[in-house]
Amino acid sequence: MTMRTSSLLLAAVAVVAIVAGATAATVGSWEPVDINDPHVQELGRWAVAEENRGEAAGGLTFERVTDGEKQVVTGVNYRLTLEASSSGAKDGRYEAVVYEQDPRSNARKLVSFEPIH
Repeated sequence: MTMRTSSLLLAAVAVVAIVAGATAATVGSWEPVDINDPHVQELGRWAVAEENRGEAAGGLTFERVTDGEKQVVTGVNYRLTLEASSSGAKDGRYEAVVYEQDPRSNARKLVSFEPIH
């Protein structure tokens, strides 16, 4: 192997190692989401609809997602801060955690939905 080939090979291995390390560091950690992304707003809307279907159906109306994070696992966990309104005393801010297995199939689960005090 020539010196030039060895140097190029070493540089390529270094780049792969850096990229792999950066990717591994982000798997499982929470990262901010773009709240202007239509998909993020749709997840918030879906979370409110799911909460309304539950036992404590509160008749909430989705307003908007105001903040959020995502965590890449087998699918993606979304932790969203959202605003919702109702005719009762439930108006305000809520935190919803939504697990989305595959965004193409809409396989979702509402993990939690809690008011923020």
